[in-house]
Amino acid sequence: MGVSEGFFGTLAEEVGYPFNQIPTEAFISAAGGYGAGTLCGTLGVGAACIGTVCDKETSNKLLSELLKWYKKEEFPSYQPENLNLPKTVADSYLCEDSVGNFMAASGYAYNDPERKSRCAGVAAEVTKKIFEMLNEQMG
Repeated sequence: MGVSEGFFGTLAEEVGYPFNQIPTEAFISAAGGYGAGTLCGTLGVGAACIGTVCDKETSNKLLSELLKWYKKEEFPSYQPENLNLPKTVADSYLCEDSVGNFMAASGYAYNDPERKSRCAGVAAEVTKKIFEMLNEQMG
């Protein structure tokens, strides 16, 4: 939801149609690695965001760049609640691995509010990265 709200919500406000016709709630099933700890929802939703505004070749290029960045990035840099959460590297595209590495380093459990804040920060960073890549690509 964070990526869809950040991307489609922002475009709905700034551009309007057709982005104001996309319900951001349509992406709620991406949470928790699509409920099964699989692909991080930020990446799946990110792919949809990129694919909505790019041709196939550009979309594939940007998605590849996003995946490589995500796998090696230290998260979360963005911490709006100033929790001073430890940064960890996912070294994977899977929610289970990304969150698991964070929980192992931090001692927080899956249902702890700090883990939820960490994932919100990751969603914000992924959304920012998508906008940066698109701005660079499209000038």
